[in-house]
Amino acid sequence: MFDPYAALGVSKTATQDEIKKAYRALAKKHHPDLNPGNKEAEKKFKEASHAFDLIGTPEAKAKFDRGETQEHEQARYEEAFKQRRGPFYYNTQEGSDGGRYTYSFQDDMGDEDLFEALFGSRGKRGQRGQARGGFPGEDQLFQIEVEFEEAALGAERIITLPNGKKLQVKIPAGIEEGKKLRFTGQGSPGMGNAPAGDLYLEIKIKPKEGFKRSGKDIETEVAISLFEALVGGEVPVKTLDGTVMLKVPSGSSSGTKMRVKGKGAGSGESRGNLLVALKVVVPKHPSPELVEAIKPLAEKFAYDPRTSV
Repeated sequence: MFDPYAALGVSKTATQDEIKKAYRALAKKHHPDLNPGNKEAEKKFKEASHAFDLIGTPEAKAKFDRGETQEHEQARYEEAFKQRRGPFYYNTQEGSDGGRYTYSFQDDMGDEDLFEALFGSRGKRGQRGQARGGFPGEDQLFQIEVEFEEAALGAERIITLPNGKKLQVKIPAGIEEGKKLRFTGQGSPGMGNAPAGDLYLEIKIKPKEGFKRSGKDIETEVAISLFEALVGGEVPVKTLDGTVMLKVPSGSSSGTKMRVKGKGAGSGESRGNLLVALKVVVPKHPSPELVEAIKPLAEKFAYDPRTSV
């Protein structure tokens, strides 16, 4: 039978403070994020965590000392540990602000500070969980790729998590790349009577040809002819809501930017604008007739575009 006292290296008469201190020392020494790829350290960390589950509170210690081992708690622990170390959880180690264990471990960090860094996100919820007998589940971070239109205008989707669980997700209109949606209690299950962790969805926006996000504004480009640039006119422009007609003023040049109000990202009065950059395009192979017709006008109305505005 598993002996939590031996796992923590304390006697059966150890006080709660001694048990807690021993657990913290082992957690600091053998934590998987401090020993990447070290299976033995991972095993010892697992054993220390399980040992603390069994005797880490006065109530749990009393139960164990009475011989109430509760093997189903061990099975629940194994499943919780497996989920916290799952492949999707490793995504939290990549970003500078997304990781549960994304911390800089320094030699001068005290035991209390380090323990708080490793398990700090448990916070008050963790204290409540321990008081009820157990540890809160780990937070999980997943990435979700959404269409350009979904991020700009908002949408609702039902996604399936790797564990088979379905989750209804409301994507806010105007959400930006890298933002995270939080789902309380949808992370890894807690151990004992403690609550589950939270689940975070990090937004990845699929690019859309011809469109680019700039905050809540959307940028696009439209080609106009030489004649439309000279005399003006109306040209069709694609938006996320469909095609609108854009009035091009006379004398427009390539690079001129025009605004279509309320056709950007977001909703209601907070919706951004569509910024349209004009691009004057002339025929790549103009017909001889066009060249001949333009020549008299070019001679009569000649100007230097490098000095004229």
